[in-house]
Amino acid sequence: MTTLAEWQPIMLDFLQRGLVISPWLTGLNENRRFDEQIFFLIDEAAQDYTDSHWTEEMQTKAFGELPVMPRLSRTALYEICASTAVWLAHGEMGQAEVTEELAQRAIALVQQFCRDYDLATLVNLYGLATQYENHQALAHYGQMSERIFVLGHWHRPWVDYSLSDELTIGVLLGNYLVQVVDGQRMVMLTAKGMNTFRETEQFLTETGYMAHRVRQLHLSNFNLLPNFEQLAKAVLPDWVSQRQEFCVWTGIEPGMTVLELGCGDGLFTFDGGLAERVGPSGRLVATEPAGGMIAKAMAKGRERGTHWVEFVQTGAEQLPFADGTFDAVVGVAFLHFTDLAQALAEMRRVVKPGGIVASFYPLPVSLDIPFFREWFAPLLALAARDRREKPDDFLISDAEMAQAWEQAGLGQMQFRTVNSRALYWDPVMINQMFLGVGWGQEELARIPWKAREDVLAQVMACGAAVCDKYTLEERVINSPMQMLKATTA
Repeated sequence: MTTLAEWQPIMLDFLQRGLVISPWLTGLNENRRFDEQIFFLIDEAAQDYTDSHWTEEMQTKAFGELPVMPRLSRTALYEICASTAVWLAHGEMGQAEVTEELAQRAIALVQQFCRDYDLATLVNLYGLATQYENHQALAHYGQMSERIFVLGHWHRPWVDYSLSDELTIGVLLGNYLVQVVDGQRMVMLTAKGMNTFRETEQFLTETGYMAHRVRQLHLSNFNLLPNFEQLAKAVLPDWVSQRQEFCVWTGIEPGMTVLELGCGDGLFTFDGGLAERVGPSGRLVATEPAGGMIAKAMAKGRERGTHWVEFVQTGAEQLPFADGTFDAVVGVAFLHFTDLAQALAEMRRVVKPGGIVASFYPLPVSLDIPFFREWFAPLLALAARDRREKPDDFLISDAEMAQAWEQAGLGQMQFRTVNSRALYWDPVMINQMFLGVGWGQEELARIPWKAREDVLAQVMACGAAVCDKYTLEERVINSPMQMLKATTA
């Protein structure tokens, strides 16, 4: 039997190929299904591949001496193709809708993985991830009715088939126990099942699957925000003026060749004055990993006729530019969402000797404030229960940031700190602005689907109660923001 350690390089390769297993991570839930044409395209491809490759040898490799679940190979193929297609739509188009071209690409990626390994390997990876979803739900709730479990409504609402086979396999493996409680058949984890859950979660964490899960939630939520700029200006009223201040402070001059990282929907690019400062005699390349955001920024550029501004969809960790291309590399509020060391190394690589590297980013702030504790009590309780600490805000201290820049070879650093107001005046806006695209994502990614929806609803209700209890002035948090620039040798 293959051990979890032996599965690690295979899972890493799976993720590096851009393949995705769980549909809900990419915004695909019961309210956002494929249209009929795309569904049949993927479903038919899954069936055809299963018919020709799901041999008795593959079944034995996948299940060993356990009973074979006949539908599992087709289901694994369909769900991985579907999830990957939606992820491609988010990553490249900034939307949840899947085109036929994206569906075909996802099918090709999955089939190539099967050719490089085999169908049994794909089924086993799918089994690991879906077993985690099942175990996670039982660990979270303690027990679930057999009916709710097999329907998957609380933890896998996108499935349109019974999970009875998975329940049977779980019982045979000794992971699940079915008991009659007050006349109702209930499913719960055994001690072995709880140990399996913990081992699987550790495996998924070590392979980067869990971090990828958080990133998928973050990026898909970012893409699905219809009005990010309006939200930002309403909730964070200092953002535009402080971006304008930062733009001047960087020392960028007209005619320079400038790279902007994490441009979002163009708040710094245009409202913050960067495009205007570079001017038509220069060149500004704005990058952003979220397709939805960069599409909005491109629309702004077309409206303004800024022909010297071009857009490239990419993350900061792998920049598609030659060494020493730019006079300056800048970005606002993006570094805490990156692999910091890798992003800084890339920024250092693509800037010319003597060039400018600058960033404007939020610093950690104490949120031990009465109204905030009451507003986010459900999320704080979840973090305390699961990790015995507060939710991760991904923010980096000034000392850690300075050390990282120095290690990246960025010297002669200059700093400037300002305070930025966050107005907690409307629960809907706050939920969209903060829970949708940043704070609390790690906690929300580690609980079942229904529990996640319940926590968000509870936070909304708490927010409404807080707004009735506290004055507007009492619902303001002053957060430190730091400007940092350096030059290269």
